[in-house]
Amino acid sequence: MWLYSLILFLLQPLLALYLLKRGVRQPEYRQGWGQRFLARLPEFTELTAGQKRIWVHAVSVGEAHAVSPLVQHWAKVYPQHEWAFSCTTPTGLVTCRQLYAGLNNVRFFYLPYDLPYLMARTFKQVQAQALWVVETELWPNLLLGARAAGISTALLNARVSPRTGKRLAQLGFISRPVLQSLRKLIAQTQADADIFHQQGRSADAVCGNLKFDVALKTELVLVGKAWRQATQAEQIVLFASSREGEEVLLLDALNRCQFFKRMPKASVWIVPRHPQRFDEVFDLMAGAATRLGVARPVRRSDSFNAGNNIARAGFSQARLVLGDSMGEMPAYYSVADLALLGGSWLPFGGQNLIEACAYGCPVWMGPNTFNFAKAADDALAAQAARRFEHLLAACEYYLTEFQSSEQAKKAAFAYARGHRGATQRSFDVLNGMI
Repeated sequence: MWLYSLILFLLQPLLALYLLKRGVRQPEYRQGWGQRFLARLPEFTELTAGQKRIWVHAVSVGEAHAVSPLVQHWAKVYPQHEWAFSCTTPTGLVTCRQLYAGLNNVRFFYLPYDLPYLMARTFKQVQAQALWVVETELWPNLLLGARAAGISTALLNARVSPRTGKRLAQLGFISRPVLQSLRKLIAQTQADADIFHQQGRSADAVCGNLKFDVALKTELVLVGKAWRQATQAEQIVLFASSREGEEVLLLDALNRCQFFKRMPKASVWIVPRHPQRFDEVFDLMAGAATRLGVARPVRRSDSFNAGNNIARAGFSQARLVLGDSMGEMPAYYSVADLALLGGSWLPFGGQNLIEACAYGCPVWMGPNTFNFAKAADDALAAQAARRFEHLLAACEYYLTEFQSSEQAKKAAFAYARGHRGATQRSFDVLNGMI
């Protein structure tokens, strides 16, 4: 642990340079340095006798959404409890503020770097009785220090891929004490629980994936329907949460199979996973438009007048659309006939396919879904998803064999509804730990 902490301390200048580099494309990374490097957090009120505060660490957007059903349920049962949310990314912090601003005396902050003295300052300021860490954020000084400070720690919605399991085994001299320090470990699947067991820490429960219980945003469904009514496209294919390098693969596949020539009333929407890549992806789409035989792409943010969803000129005929807005994925899923799953066509491990199915959008995915292996296998078994070796194969199938999405939409809905319930099961495990 001393060696780990020393290395991390020596890396602080490089971490500062990394934030500066990220800040060029995403200015939000220039903020919160006092929190990250010095643990100068927002002011917390002193807890009086009998008051309790729960600290939730959700690294980014996906984790912030995933834990929301449990947080909202807990807040209904224990409205007197106070809350603190830490994140690592700016988009995660924005998402937490959007989701949890109404909770009792809530505070939001960037998690300081995992150094013993920064963690000690954080524990002293937050004064939490419980720390919930979402999915796989196993920071040693955070979790070991929290346990030493008398904070009840829990790893929620825990998932671990075989690849990560191997890393945990290789670093067992650190990972085993960290896992042992957890008061509660709630795994998503039995496969996840088996990997944790191999590392010397058996799961307290296997509760399923909290993401199945995320409440639907009906207002965004209506937005998606308004987009659909505004376009003349009869078929809409969505590339959801695409990652770097995947957009080029899709644009090349569309060109090679002459997609728009064979489907003149189709539209392809691309929504990059990371907002700092919006301009880059738009340039890629604009450069490919001539080869594809379509007009210049349009941006979602330029397509509607603010607040009334009235389409601007050019949107209705657009065949390439860039989804360059945050927090609107339910609307994108509602506008599409199917979603190509980002992160699965190159070895990124895939993105969350559960949200797409919850909104009745069938998923087509590539070979790389190790981050959501159980969810992907279950979706395939339920016929809510299809798997292809590459994007060209998916495009060719769409052109030659795909008939109607109605049956697939029903299968997606059924799959999402059939796996709900992780919230209550997780609540039952955690209840009484503080």
